[in-house]
Amino acid sequence: MSLQLISAGQLGLCGAVPIGALLSFFYLLSTAARLEAAANSPASQAKKIMLVGLLLRLLMVFVVLAVAVHISTELFLTSAVSFGVFYLTALFILARSEVKRKF
Repeated sequence: MSLQLISAGQLGLCGAVPIGALLSFFYLLSTAARLEAAANSPASQAKKIMLVGLLLRLLMVFVVLAVAVHISTELFLTSAVSFGVFYLTALFILARSEVKRKF
């Protein structure tokens, strides 16, 4: 993605790609930690753990992207697309590894 931005002459937006990638990484890391905590908890507490985790993850994404949109619209769009690409790629890899493991 950064190479595409460089070739398009948008060198200033290259920093948004790692921002989106790091946001995606911490989002997935938080999701994994909450799933593990919920799996080791009683059902009533697991629901609360997952709900609080969802709210915290959405708040984290909102805050980072809100800061990006205040800087510039292009930075926001680049960060959001980068987050989406890295998040969907990680989900695809996870799903693919689970399918391979079960069959």
